[in-house]
Amino acid sequence: MKRTDEHTPRHHRVLVVDGTGRGHAVCELFTRTDPDVVVYYGPGCDVIEHDRIIPVSTLTLTNPRPTLEFLAEHPVDFVFISNIDALSRGYVEILRAFGHRVIGPTAEAAELESSKERGKRFCLDHGIPTAAYQSFTDPEAAKEYIRSLSYACVVKIDVLTPDGDGAVVCDTAGEATAAVDAFARTYGEQFKIVVEQRLTGQELSVFALLDGESALLFPTAMDFKRTLEQDAGGNCDGMGSIAPHPADDEALRQEIRTVLLEPLMRGIAADGLDFTGFVYLGTMITDAGLRVIEINARFGDSEAEVVLPGVQSSFTALCEAVLERRLHLEELTSDGLARCSVALTQGCLDPSDPQALPGWPFGAFETGQEVHGLAGIDPAEADVFYANLRRDAAGTPVTSGGRVLHVVGRGATADEARRGAYRQLAHVSFRGMRYRDDIGAEPAVVVPH
Repeated sequence: MKRTDEHTPRHHRVLVVDGTGRGHAVCELFTRTDPDVVVYYGPGCDVIEHDRIIPVSTLTLTNPRPTLEFLAEHPVDFVFISNIDALSRGYVEILRAFGHRVIGPTAEAAELESSKERGKRFCLDHGIPTAAYQSFTDPEAAKEYIRSLSYACVVKIDVLTPDGDGAVVCDTAGEATAAVDAFARTYGEQFKIVVEQRLTGQELSVFALLDGESALLFPTAMDFKRTLEQDAGGNCDGMGSIAPHPADDEALRQEIRTVLLEPLMRGIAADGLDFTGFVYLGTMITDAGLRVIEINARFGDSEAEVVLPGVQSSFTALCEAVLERRLHLEELTSDGLARCSVALTQGCLDPSDPQALPGWPFGAFETGQEVHGLAGIDPAEADVFYANLRRDAAGTPVTSGGRVLHVVGRGATADEARRGAYRQLAHVSFRGMRYRDDIGAEPAVVVPH
């Protein structure tokens, strides 16, 4: 498809730094709510066909130099960084040092996500309700502590993990000590873990846009993190999401503002953190009230795919308000529809072959599988957001990672949205395609964490 010439006069030009389904959803939000914006998307996804979304595959999430070189040749109004890999490496500070306007938390602020111990300590320091925890650098001390507990626990490694598998939810002390041993074998001298009380309730994904001084609450969602149906298997980056959350109402939103967001903003100010852009609070609705499981320095993925398509406010205007620290004057409008996102992942190519690679997220997997049927998805019923999908030398879409794409059904009700998602994903196929068949199924799951 023909792309907009980069010299065509436009009111706004933006660079989005990401390469996930979330990044695609952010780009779509910009272009859908602002007809005059052109979005460069790097490293992006070259399968996207949109005359105002221009993938820039030369950019990376681990080295800011190509981004600086690109910006020197292609000036933009601002840069929006929504990927934790880039944020944790200081992209925000580096790009700002070269005179660019950038939205995103600095590396120090992003430690609220990149270090689980830092995030937990932040919660305790600033009165944000969270589960009891202890952190350890000695595996034997951690295991001794686990054996002393009167409750089940969750073991988390204190670093970013590539597939969202850095937390092990344990039923027994034996499972927890085994998780400690596994992390010790993998991380060796870098070993540092958090052992926290396991909570029970409904998981709730809370999102807000920050300008450093105030927060604008976005719609809530429920993420399905477990790999298998009925929330079995280990945690991963997520197999799908629904929005709004089944428990969402004005009372819950007010509790979120007073119990979570207000102390969060006070804590950011007290700690002198430079935090703009999205914050994502992984939260549990418990019998004792809201409890924060983790703080994330970007929007959730795959929640972005169900929340952002419903936003009607100009995202360009909201970002300008962030840069000018007048977000408190803005309001958010949304279309009120329900959405259900199902992640299509690169699974095992031949489950009957014991020598075949297990597939994502169980282990290694084979990429390069041709993806069929993308054009068959009906845009009147569902959206599709591309993640680990690339064109091969012949221009054919092929898989390039674990979570390949997200099919997002929409409707007046959650059930209508769910049925639309599964009806439309049936058009898509590739070797080894795997997905959960119960995303958004009733009743809403109550899970331990």
